[in-house]
Amino acid sequence: MKKKEEHPWIKIKKYPHIGFPLEHKDVPKLESYIMDETKVAKHSFLPFLHRTMFQRKYRPIDAITRNKKSNRKKRIKSKPKVREIFFASHFDAQIYSYFSYLLSKKYNELLKTKNFDKAVVAYRKIEIEGKEGKNKCNVDFALETFEFIKSNQNKELTAIVADITKFFPSLNHKILKQKWAEVWDGSKSLAPDHYRVYKSLINMRYVNEDLLFRNYKDHIWVKTGAPNDPNKTLIRQKSIKHKRFLKDQNAIAYCEKDFFLKNSLHLISKSKETKGIPQGTALSATLANIYMLDFDQEVQNYIDDISGFYQRYSDDLIIVVPREKQEEAIKMLRSLVLNKVDLEIHPEKTKVYHFQYENEIFRGYEVDEHSGEKLSKKLEYLGFEYDGQRALIKTTGYSKFYRSMKRSFKRAVSLTNNAKTTDDKIHKGSLYKRFTYKGSKRRLIHNGKTKTTRYDWGNYLSYVEKANIAFKEFNEGDQIKKQSRKSWGRFHYLMEKSNNEVMEATNK
Repeated sequence: MKKKEEHPWIKIKKYPHIGFPLEHKDVPKLESYIMDETKVAKHSFLPFLHRTMFQRKYRPIDAITRNKKSNRKKRIKSKPKVREIFFASHFDAQIYSYFSYLLSKKYNELLKTKNFDKAVVAYRKIEIEGKEGKNKCNVDFALETFEFIKSNQNKELTAIVADITKFFPSLNHKILKQKWAEVWDGSKSLAPDHYRVYKSLINMRYVNEDLLFRNYKDHIWVKTGAPNDPNKTLIRQKSIKHKRFLKDQNAIAYCEKDFFLKNSLHLISKSKETKGIPQGTALSATLANIYMLDFDQEVQNYIDDISGFYQRYSDDLIIVVPREKQEEAIKMLRSLVLNKVDLEIHPEKTKVYHFQYENEIFRGYEVDEHSGEKLSKKLEYLGFEYDGQRALIKTTGYSKFYRSMKRSFKRAVSLTNNAKTTDDKIHKGSLYKRFTYKGSKRRLIHNGKTKTTRYDWGNYLSYVEKANIAFKEFNEGDQIKKQSRKSWGRFHYLMEKSNNEVMEATNK
C-alpha cells in the first residue's frame, strides 16, 4: 500500500452500490487508469445511486401553548427540507475525486490573485495562521464574521444573510462549462477527458436507491467473518428485510456490476433537466465554487468600495454594510445572482439584521426588510447566533443532539429486549461514547491490539468544546460550554428510564 499523501484524491469508501467496493490493493490500477487522459475520455460511467433526504424542521407552536413541564410544544413544519443526493459508483467516485483535486489546485492558485480569496470559505483547505496542518472550519468562519461586526461598533451596521435557491440543481450548464475551461487552462472549450466528466454530470443517469433495494433485497452482497477464523472474512449473498439494516448487516454491494448491466438496465432513469449537477460527488462542490467566480468578484469589489465585509459558504452568504447602504446592497445581491450566474435569491430567504448601540449597549437583531420593524431573532450564521454581546451555538443544534440521544436509547432498549441472548442489560459503552464527554476525545482506533491509521473524532460535545475554545476570548467567558451543562443530566435521565423499561419487559 502506498502512502496516503501520494494519492490525496483517493478516498476509498464502503457504501453499498452497483459493484463491489475498492480496496487499497486497487490503488495502482486506479492511478494508471484515472490519470490516463485517453482512458477517461472514453470511460463509461455507471448510473448514480439516488437518495432523497428529508430534514424535518421543528418550531414552537406559539409562545403560550405549553406542555406539562411548562416547555413550549413543538410542531414539525409541514414541508420538510428535501435534498436530492447522488452517490457515484466506487470507481467513478475516484474519477470525480481526481478531477476535483486537479481543479481545486487550479482554483486556489487563481484565488491567490483575487481580492476575494478570503471570502470564499466552503470546500477549501484554509490553514489557520500559526497552526501548520490545521485548517479552518465553520467555527472559525463564523468567528471572523462576528469579529468584523464587533470591531465596527462605532458604526450602525446592517448584516444581510441570504442563501441561493436550489443551488446545485440550478447551475447553468453553459456558464459551468465556460468557467471550468477558464480555470483549467484559460481556453474556451474543455479537453476530451474533462468534457467526458462534464457530460456525465449534466446528462446524469441514476437508479433510485429504494427501487434498487427492492430488486436485490433477497441477495444483497455482505461481508462476514469466516467460521472458526476471526482473521478471515467472506463475501456472500443474503436476504435483508429492510434498507435500514444494510449497515448492521455489513452490506457492501447490491449486485455485481456485470450482472446489473445484463439484467437491470430497465431500472436506470435519465435526467431531463436542462440545468443543474448532482449534489453528492467530490467534484460538485469544487465546480460550485468555480461557477461563482464572476459573482464573487463583483460582490467583493462592491464591498471593498464601502469598507464592508463579504463571506460565502457554498450557497449561504453574508455581507455586512453601513446602514445607509442596506437597500442598495440587497438590490445589488439579487441583481448579480440573477444576471451574473443565472440563479435566484428568494426574498423570503433573505434575512436583515441591524447592529447598533441602544441604551449604551451594542445590540443586534433581525428587522423586517421593508418596514424596518424590530423582530426578536438574533443573527444566525453557520450554526451560530450573535446578538452583539455574545455568540452561541444555535439551539436547533442542541435539539438535534437530544433527539438523536432519545432515538439511540429507544433503539438500545429495543435491541436489549429482542436480543437472542441471556444478557438483559443495555450496552452502555456506545451510548457514553456518542453522547457524553467520555467519548469526546479524539483517539486512535484499535483493531483488537493492533493500531490502525484511523481516528475516532469524538462526538457533538467535541464540537461544543472546540467552539467554546474558539469563541472564549470573543465572549469573554465559557458561555458556549455552559450551553451543554444539561446534557449530562438528560443522558442519565434517559439511562435510568431505559433501564426501567428493560426490567419491566424482563419481568413480564
